[in-house]
Amino acid sequence: MKYALMLGGVLLGVVLGFLPRGSWKQKPLWWRFVTVAAVVLTIIFGIMPPIAGNMRDVVTQSRIDSTKVVPALVRWDSSTGTLTDARATNIVVGVSDSSRIPLADMPASVDLVLGLRRAGSDAMVDVVSVIEVDPAITLPYIIGLEERARIIFFHVPMSWVAIIAYLISMVFAIRYIRSRQIELDEVSASAASVGTLFTILATVTGSVWAKFNWGSFWNWDPRESSIFILLLIYAAYFLLRSAIEDPEKRARLSAVYSVIAFLTAPFLMFILPRLVPGLHPGSADDTNAGPLLSPKSSDINLTKQIVFGLALFAFTMVYFWLMNLHVRITRLTRQRSQTENGI
Repeated sequence: MKYALMLGGVLLGVVLGFLPRGSWKQKPLWWRFVTVAAVVLTIIFGIMPPIAGNMRDVVTQSRIDSTKVVPALVRWDSSTGTLTDARATNIVVGVSDSSRIPLADMPASVDLVLGLRRAGSDAMVDVVSVIEVDPAITLPYIIGLEERARIIFFHVPMSWVAIIAYLISMVFAIRYIRSRQIELDEVSASAASVGTLFTILATVTGSVWAKFNWGSFWNWDPRESSIFILLLIYAAYFLLRSAIEDPEKRARLSAVYSVIAFLTAPFLMFILPRLVPGLHPGSADDTNAGPLLSPKSSDINLTKQIVFGLALFAFTMVYFWLMNLHVRITRLTRQRSQTENGI
């Protein structure tokens, strides 16, 4: 299911991204509305729903740090003075006398997101705070990440879209080599340009996350190093284009370089960081959930999978919108230059 939801968002975005087929004119109104709506929903569902774990998270976290307060989705039973895990109804715990929040006035049949802390035993908790009453949806609590896990809805789609962009750039480069139509070179260069923008954004958001999770903006983690190398490879691509004045020669050499450059992208982004130890989730020594598309990530709940799939769709659509604008600007610039030169 998770593979269908996540990869389905990308594939749907790619299919809609090339509509209307064979045209690089302005995107239709319905297309732009869908893109804006997807972005807005991604922001809403990625930021607003509360983080909520379960009783197992409370116990596990307390063994790491006994002072840590864990948000958990529970149901209060006023008749027995107990809390039932809303996701695993067989787990029932009592509320200690030292709890700061009185629950006597709370409805007995409503779900609550409470800030809980283990109180001496696995069968007793302190209620520290009431975070949400009867939440519509919640996002899973990930030990060690907590609220910082929300970055996954923004940082990871940027990285994925960057790879898609470089793939599209390579495809149009191959098409140019076969047909020598300058319009195909313009699409290839535009795809790489916007893809590099997403690579930069992925690097920046990853660095901000690293500051709060690892203590510094840059740690030369294998994944940080690999994305930096990828940026250098495509920086050289743009330097090559800017150094050649003849349009046909520039397009021909750029197309060959684009094909070679993309061959490094999957290795740098998906293979190398998984082969060596590192700080980033998914490294060779990662013992936690790992990356989303991993057999170890079964604890990523359905809500998060849906929101992540929506985020992938939204960022893919934004990419195609920006690439469409870049292609149109490039073609208008070429046409104006030809008009001025009397061609």
